[in-house]
Amino acid sequence: MFENIFHTRLKCSVCDRLLKSGDEFFVHMTLPNEKKMPVGVLDKMLSKHANTVYCKTCYEE
Repeated sequence: MFENIFHTRLKCSVCDRLLKSGDEFFVHMTLPNEKKMPVGVLDKMLSKHANTVYCKTCYEE
């Protein structure tokens, strides 16, 4: 009924597939300066700061 509010669902930027626990994925991200350095739960931080997220299949193509 209630979705876990503490986790953000990561999606592949190419095929829009939801990434699940145990999936391999690749991220393109620009390293921010020290004042804007992201901290926190990995999926939430990546969904907010990553430029692109690729599932393994799309990354290998």
